[in-house]
Amino acid sequence: MPKKTSKVPKTRNGGTMTEAQYYAKLRSTLRRAFRWWIPLQTALVKARRKSQSSNKRLKFEYQCASCKDWYPRKDVEVDHIIPCGSLRCNEDIVPFLQRLTVEDPSAYQVLCKSCHKVKTQQELSLRKTAA
Repeated sequence: MPKKTSKVPKTRNGGTMTEAQYYAKLRSTLRRAFRWWIPLQTALVKARRKSQSSNKRLKFEYQCASCKDWYPRKDVEVDHIIPCGSLRCNEDIVPFLQRLTVEDPSAYQVLCKSCHKVKTQQELSLRKTAA
């Protein structure tokens, strides 16, 4: 079987990454670095209550802003109400960071994983039709 060659030039990280891979890594790293952002954590605290579950290990549960059901922490995600947008070139870095690090806790909402997936898919389809 012949070796598969990439049609896209690998111009980043010593010739090991494409531009798309580089910006995907940058986007992922920035999101991970700011997951403890205080306004984001404040939005999470506002959406919680003491657990109503019989599971004594579960201290809190969180209400999904979309479906209004209550979930353990592992089943919810904090969503930016205004999407952070794309990060595909150097000019996108500053606007992306500004949207990622909004100082107002009301700019974030807690969504269960299924509602967050639906919202993300809707945003992606809107972005594709706009392009």
